[in-house]
Amino acid sequence: MTSLKQLNPVDLLFVAGENARIYHHTAGLVILDTSEAPRFDFEHFRDRVIRRLQQVPHFRWKLHEVPFGLDRPYWVEDNNFSWDKHFKRIAVPAPGDRAALAEVAGHIYSRHLDRSKPLWEMWYIEGLADGKVAIIQKTHHCMMDGQGMQKLGELLSDFSPRGRARAVSPEIRNARPGATPEPRQVSANTALHWAQLPLSLARNLAGSIGPELGKRLSRKKCDQQTKPAVPRLFFNDEISADRGVDYGTLGLADIKKVKAAFDVTVNDVVLALVSATLRSYLQRFDELPGESLRGSIAVSLRATGDDEFSNKVTNTSVTLATNLADPLERLRLISQDAESAKDKARHGGVGIVEIMQSLPPLVLHSMVNSVGPEQAIGMMGGNLVISNVRGSPRPMYIAGARMECMYPISILTTGMGINITCISYCDSVDFGFSLAPELFDQPWELVEGLETALREYLALIPDSRSKTRGKRGSARR
Repeated sequence: MTSLKQLNPVDLLFVAGENARIYHHTAGLVILDTSEAPRFDFEHFRDRVIRRLQQVPHFRWKLHEVPFGLDRPYWVEDNNFSWDKHFKRIAVPAPGDRAALAEVAGHIYSRHLDRSKPLWEMWYIEGLADGKVAIIQKTHHCMMDGQGMQKLGELLSDFSPRGRARAVSPEIRNARPGATPEPRQVSANTALHWAQLPLSLARNLAGSIGPELGKRLSRKKCDQQTKPAVPRLFFNDEISADRGVDYGTLGLADIKKVKAAFDVTVNDVVLALVSATLRSYLQRFDELPGESLRGSIAVSLRATGDDEFSNKVTNTSVTLATNLADPLERLRLISQDAESAKDKARHGGVGIVEIMQSLPPLVLHSMVNSVGPEQAIGMMGGNLVISNVRGSPRPMYIAGARMECMYPISILTTGMGINITCISYCDSVDFGFSLAPELFDQPWELVEGLETALREYLALIPDSRSKTRGKRGSARR
């Protein structure tokens, strides 16, 4: 029988979970300084990127979906593949400023990737002030997670204006999709998977109930705590198909000063800055609840040296301590809770997401569409998604043009009208905000809030402590 390659259960949720208002692609908004790259234009950029992507066969694969969503789709070669179908060109309106670019980025994000083709697009954006160029790469999340996207960025980039392409690993270069399945093969596999479904569900339910039952039987006080409450806010509501984009940059050195002074991680500082931003924004509109907001954060399950383009990530939730007025108390509580939550996520049992992934796409799609905002934030355990990705500490170039910054644009879903994702690059941390524009008034205040929060934490650092503890803290992230 012909070899076939089905979408794995981990990635299924990103495909079956889409509808007219929900997109499960991520994007990266990159701004390039072309002042020292006289040859740089659309054709030059396109040719250089194509030469790099030719090393990754995955970008020529598409989904072959099973009728009525009765079984997981198959990865197959796109026999009509053309690079021209994936490279787009657009210009921002005058004066080409930050607001104009954000509007165009939101428009580009707010449309589904075409499932009849490989699930990615590359947008070349002209008309920016000072002759700069922006690039937006849209990639469906079923292809790779945030760290996979970062590895792809490294493949497309160089550490010098005239750098040469780095070879990818043989596992990636030699990867192959399956053959297009015959109808009889689809029918046989579908029947088999439906027959195995009761056992699969029972196994996952046992994996979910077993650890919880063990906790109850142990009668340890620390394991008898109730699940933290998640207050519902104005952005925890139904969302439209429109997306807004907001972005800003903070100094990595300043974030590391806070990290070292208070013996926490970079991720803890990021969470504390987001907490302060949301606390201030909600106070501004008299919407700050008495209970703390919670953030859903990604936890990588990748082993060291894993370069595969795939999804190897789980989620957990942490307190944002927005109910505490003292910024240092907030930071300390966030740090404690984040360390505990990430450890449990890496060593925990099966959760609701894993149970859902064992379902056929038809059932999973119906379940996702029936979940309301209150149920969604309860399942995720948070009011919003917050992600932090480690990027390159060295300047990078694309087709000879220097990369100034890179802003992640990520997924919104029912009940979560805001997503904040950041990536470190050189001496900066670039923050990308994805927003449901109908739910937010004056969203640019969120970026300003990050800047204000960082200044507040820097002002709390005693000079002596920052000097004596900086060295010890520099090893933690």
